[in-house]
Amino acid sequence: MKQTRISLTLTVVLMITFWGSNGVNAQDNVPAEVETIVNMKLEEGQEKLSSLGYEICSSSFLNKKQDWFNESTQICITIKFDKKSKEITEVLLNPETAECQNGLAASRKIWENYHDGQAPVNSQKIDDERKKLADQGYRVSYWIYDVSPGRSAEYWINETTQKAMLIVWEIQGNVWVMTNSSDYKMGHNPAPKR
Repeated sequence: MKQTRISLTLTVVLMITFWGSNGVNAQDNVPAEVETIVNMKLEEGQEKLSSLGYEICSSSFLNKKQDWFNESTQICITIKFDKKSKEITEVLLNPETAECQNGLAASRKIWENYHDGQAPVNSQKIDDERKKLADQGYRVSYWIYDVSPGRSAEYWINETTQKAMLIVWEIQGNVWVMTNSSDYKMGHNPAPKR
């Protein structure tokens, strides 16, 4: 009886091992070209993923990871990175394809509010603020509709001084709210190019 149990257990272990190693298809592995981003700086890896057709669909600062989805291949991956060094440490296949698709749809909805160039908005005060910035060597970069509830913003950059400014106005009535400095990194449209 003991011999039969050992044989049966060994057979089950071998079957699981066989199925586990031979039942894998290409969708179960991270594509080789994606694996090359391990040890890259996060920004460089993100650019590589974008060039391969991936779009970010979720991000977590606490867990130091991001999910990326490739719509044409229906592959979702998770990249993990070191928050301090901003270096990618691992790339994993994410089996939650539906969740990635939903995240991508939500992300695209947000990016719909980001537009290159000057906003199609005019009022005396907003136009005066634009002229002041232009006279100081700034140029308009992009604008965001509904950046906060009921408000839009237009970002201006001065590449010589490496400074950024933003003009904020109430959407209702195009009433100027403020012109303020911003981080230079915010002066470039962060929306993915499509």
